[in-house]
Amino acid sequence: MKHLILIILIQFSFICFGQESIENNGKMCRLLNEMINNDQLYRSGEILGGSFGTENNSSKKEIDSVWSLQIEIDNRNTEKLIGLTKKYGWISDERIDCPKLNIWLIFRHSQKKYFPEILELITKEHEAKRLNDFHYRLIKNHLEGRPKM
Repeated sequence: MKHLILIILIQFSFICFGQESIENNGKMCRLLNEMINNDQLYRSGEILGGSFGTENNSSKKEIDSVWSLQIEIDNRNTEKLIGLTKKYGWISDERIDCPKLNIWLIFRHSQKKYFPEILELITKEHEAKRLNDFHYRLIKNHLEGRPKM
């Protein structure tokens, strides 16, 4: 019985504290910055720029087409960030010495199909004090349909 309890405690510790350390902060910083740049690729472009594509001369078909491309990027970014967060825990600017990272935007622009998994991850990371209160609230606000904060 004592061995069973010991085995359970060991497995629990691996689950709770199993994040790997980030070996190359510079490489991780470049990867995450590339993800953020992609996140803004079409959002800040000619068609979707401004008030989210509503104040320009583009047709609805053009706007919808560009949004479709952006959503593909958002899905790839979301899946990548979910994987990285599961592996390393929340990757903050301070943790990898990567100023103005704003990686929280990836989850803020995620699609509904990812919401349950994201909520579970951010709750765990917030409770572990790796995700600060402000970014936790911003992401959670998105997952809740963006009610006024």
